[in-house]
Amino acid sequence: MSVNIISRSAWGARPWTGDVATVPLSERTEFFIHYDGATPITRTGVAIPQAIEREHLNNSWSGIGYHFVVSQAGEVYEGRGWALQGAHCPDHNRSGIGVQIAVGGDQAPTDAALRAARELYDLACAKTGRTLAKRGHRDGFATNCPGGRLYAWVQAGMPAPGGGGGGSTSTPYPGYMTARGAKGSTTRAIQSALIRRGYGSLLAPYGADGDFGSATDRAVRRFQSDQGISSDGVVGPTTWARLFA
Repeated sequence: MSVNIISRSAWGARPWTGDVATVPLSERTEFFIHYDGATPITRTGVAIPQAIEREHLNNSWSGIGYHFVVSQAGEVYEGRGWALQGAHCPDHNRSGIGVQIAVGGDQAPTDAALRAARELYDLACAKTGRTLAKRGHRDGFATNCPGGRLYAWVQAGMPAPGGGGGGSTSTPYPGYMTARGAKGSTTRAIQSALIRRGYGSLLAPYGADGDFGSATDRAVRRFQSDQGISSDGVVGPTTWARLFA
C-alpha cells in the first residue's frame, strides 16, 4: 500500500527543541485518533501542522506531539513519524501512534480525511506486523477528544468511505447486488477486497478501477468457487459477507 506523507521539511517544521526518544515499531500496539478541540478548523494546507506545532512549542514540548496530522483534503503531514515517541496521550506515547484529524467541535470529517486516516492505519499495521488497537484519545485519557463524530467512527472500526478496510462490520452490504456492467465505488470496494484476498492477478491489468468487467467477473467467480458458494459472478449478501470477512 502507498500513503503520500508530506515530510516535515516540506511543510516547514522547525527543528526539535529537545531530545525526542525513539521507539521501535515492535513496541507499537495502538493507533489513537485525535481532533483539535472545541473550535472547528478553517485552516488548510501546511498552515494546519504549523499551527499545531506553534501550540505544542508553547506547551514547552520539543515540537509537534502527533505522529501524523490528516487534513480535510486528505493530506497526511509527518509529525513525529514512525520512529519517535509521541506527546499525544499520557502513558500511551510509546505504545500508541497518535494521529490528529484536523476537525474541531462538531465539525464533520470529510470522506477524504477518513479515507486517508484509514489508509495510514493500514500502513501502520503493515509496518508493525500486527493489528493495532483502534483508539480514540478518550480511551487512554479523560477527555472529550476526538469528539463525538470521530469517536463514533473509531468505534465503528474506522471504515474507509467507499469501501476497503475494517472487514464486514465496517464495510456493510450496500443493499443491492453488484454484477458485470456495474461501475463506481461499490465495484471498486469489491475489487480492492479481491486484491486483499489474493485474487489480484485475475484483475490484471485493470486492478481496482471501479469497472465490473470480464476480469472482475472472473475473479468473483473464482472466489465464489473457492468459498463453495454459487459461482454466478454476482456479489450479493452471501458473497459480500464472505469477501469482507
